[in-house]
Amino acid sequence: MKKLLGIVVLGLLLSGNAFAKIDWKKRDLCESSKYKKLCSTILDKKLVGLNTIANFKFDKGKIIALINLKKGENMSLLADPDPSYVAKYAGEYLVYESADGVSITEFAPSSPMKHLICDNSNKCIDANSIKP
Repeated sequence: MKKLLGIVVLGLLLSGNAFAKIDWKKRDLCESSKYKKLCSTILDKKLVGLNTIANFKFDKGKIIALINLKKGENMSLLADPDPSYVAKYAGEYLVYESADGVSITEFAPSSPMKHLICDNSNKCIDANSIKP
C-alpha cells in the first residue's frame, strides 16, 4: 500500500511539470544566426490580429521574441497555466508584450484569423507571407 501511495504521489509531482510556465527568454530563437534575418523583420514591430470574417483589426502588442514549441506543449505564461492552451503545431511562435503582460501566439494562425506585422508608419505585412 505504501508503494502504491508513493507511486501516486510521485506521478502527481511529475505530471505538474508538464504544465510548467515556459521560460521564453531561454528559448528565444532570435539569438540563433539561422533566424537573424526573420527576427530583424519582426522584432519590435506591432502585432495586429485580423478577423477576416468581420474584417475587424485589433492590436495585440509588440513582438519581443520568436520561440519554438512542440505540438501539444502548454503555451500559457500564466502562473497557473490553463492545461487546454496548447501549441497546435510544432514550430515557431511569436512572443508579444501588451498592457496585459507577455503572451505567446501562433506565428500564422488558421482562418478566419490572420496576423499582421506592422511598423511605426502602420505599413503592415501578412505573417503568412513571411517564411520562418
